[in-house]
Amino acid sequence: MVVVRVATSGSYHRPHIGSSAAWLLLLLLLAVSTVDLGTGGAVGLRERLSIYEQKRYQRQIEESENSGLYDATDSVISLTAANLKQRVFNQPHASLVEFYNSYCGFCRRFAPIWKQLASDILGWQKLVHVTALDCSRDENNAICREFEVMAYPTIRFFSPYYADGEQKIGEPVKEHDEQRIIDRLVEYMQRVENRPTNWPNLTAINRTDDKSALFDVTSLSGATVRPKYVYLINEKDANATVGLQVILDFHDTPDVSVYRVHDPTLPSNGLSVVDGTSLSVINLPIDEFGRDKVRDAIRLHLRQHHIVVTDVSTKSTKKAGDGAGAVGGDGGGGGGTTEQNISALMEQKQEAAIRAKVKELGAAVVYQADLEEAVRFALFHEIGRYKTIEGDRLVALRNFLNVLVRYFPFNDNGRRFLTEVRQYVLNAGEKRLDGEAFVARVKALETERKPVFSSNHWIGCSGSKEGLRRYPCGLWTLFHYLTVQAAESDLSNSPLEVLEAMHGYIKNYFGCSECSQHFQQMADRNRIWQVATKDEAVLWLWSSHNEVNKRLSGDATEDPDHPKVQFPTASDCAQCRRKILTNHHNHQQYTMEDGNEWNLMEVLSYLKHMYAYERRNLFGLHDSSLAPQGSEGRSEWGGAAASGAQTSYHSYGNVLSDIDIRFSALLYITCIVMIVIAIKMVVKRGYRKKMYPHDILGKV
Repeated sequence: MVVVRVATSGSYHRPHIGSSAAWLLLLLLLAVSTVDLGTGGAVGLRERLSIYEQKRYQRQIEESENSGLYDATDSVISLTAANLKQRVFNQPHASLVEFYNSYCGFCRRFAPIWKQLASDILGWQKLVHVTALDCSRDENNAICREFEVMAYPTIRFFSPYYADGEQKIGEPVKEHDEQRIIDRLVEYMQRVENRPTNWPNLTAINRTDDKSALFDVTSLSGATVRPKYVYLINEKDANATVGLQVILDFHDTPDVSVYRVHDPTLPSNGLSVVDGTSLSVINLPIDEFGRDKVRDAIRLHLRQHHIVVTDVSTKSTKKAGDGAGAVGGDGGGGGGTTEQNISALMEQKQEAAIRAKVKELGAAVVYQADLEEAVRFALFHEIGRYKTIEGDRLVALRNFLNVLVRYFPFNDNGRRFLTEVRQYVLNAGEKRLDGEAFVARVKALETERKPVFSSNHWIGCSGSKEGLRRYPCGLWTLFHYLTVQAAESDLSNSPLEVLEAMHGYIKNYFGCSECSQHFQQMADRNRIWQVATKDEAVLWLWSSHNEVNKRLSGDATEDPDHPKVQFPTASDCAQCRRKILTNHHNHQQYTMEDGNEWNLMEVLSYLKHMYAYERRNLFGLHDSSLAPQGSEGRSEWGGAAASGAQTSYHSYGNVLSDIDIRFSALLYITCIVMIVIAIKMVVKRGYRKKMYPHDILGKV
């Protein structure tokens, strides 16, 4: 549990007591500080709550228990590592599974498409379930590695009665457009061999004059069913799927059979109906040949003959696991306020308190917690999701570990931990690493060297809701910090050391494949391999980050509480901007639309100040004593120490740079020393030449 130390200085603003949200927050924070959530702790708290409060908590928990991209208002069934195989393998229905990463920008933009698809084919739910699994969760890491999820989102089709086994990872669906996904889905469903008894006939029939044969229908269960009406959908294109989709739409409608007829001799696509009593054929008019128009024409005909077709709701009323064990629960189904639920709700309120404090401190703060969480997620999750690590991917891992060992601000245990992880990778030589073995070794080393991490929570990179910021934000922060530390260090002479490690990591390990491609294209466009100095590396990364912010401003990945703006802002560093005066060799990269350009010397000074080792903020650590601390600017968060740690960036105008100021100070001190020495010499010389009366009398 994160311990939140709240500063008692005047800068902290007490919440307005009149707000019901503030009262709830205060109540929960008080509960956290006074109630032990161990054995029986939540029971004690539950006894103090009224029935109304318990129901209120339970409702909030139910609304937030699925913290991925899909919730109870969607038609998408959320899966976990604990129930994926149970709900996909050996089932009398097919499954369409999306493996996604809630931090992946493309996944967030794709989520509305997946929700709409699930809604549009909800009428097929007895035949196929539309599901999703969040691979960004630690508990799902192993299952995503087992199913060889290499990019996000990854979509797989699992046929009915799909059996578990080696390399049984489903059939790939590479399309990301809704209609193309549906086309691919019905193609897979058409080829299903082991069909359940309710599986419709998806095989196209030939044109026949024997209409009575259409009504002698024998189901897969052996029962004979005679429909009242048979609808024939003629498609000239053998590869079209409109007929198949409509068959699936009416697969469980009583007294109705729908067939797809492939007859290229007919002048156009069309729809006809055969009456089971008279065997007469009637052509039904349709404005446009498509799934919706054909389906509407059939429904209209059925309503005219007093056959009611119930429209399927576009919202799912049940999620995977409803009832017993709904969300990893124990069953019980009563929805009572459990110990886990109370604890989860309190953690949510704690996060709200942390976000409020971070907002008060401002954006220009680097938190030790975010640096550690980025490294933790990379080592324990992103890297380990590959079954094998070899070739360029292995080289990228070595480069990444090298810069972490050199520049990451870990305690003694942490430095030994990183060094031993790197040695484990180096011992593999040019061979391959097993991803699962790598994760197991990293976990073992963490246990042997514990305590390693002083954080278990995102702080500055915490998003306003799940899936926003966090790891991508932490990764940017980490590499900004590493470029500055490399620039301020003599451990390596290579200006590309950190940028090369970053490029290799994002290319080979970053889960959002679209984001990775964008970064690689940007790196080539901005000439990453031509960076000549360490200071240029700091500025290259800063400029590229601003380019990404500009591209993603207003995107679905943007956190409304943390808009993507050009950094540093004018309020953080007014001297970092100036009117356009020069023509830089890469001028477009350093100019702004308001007629200003970046003052690169000021920006560099600002970045080195912000990402300095001694500027790391220890707020939100569960044990700040574990964080590395030096003799300057490394006090725990709280009171006057906090104020000292948060001194604003001091700028010296457009004329003098930070180096100029330091050099001037050195000259100033040297001049003072020389003046003092000169005064002493004059005084000493004057003392020796002073004449006394007896000296004068003696000379006389």
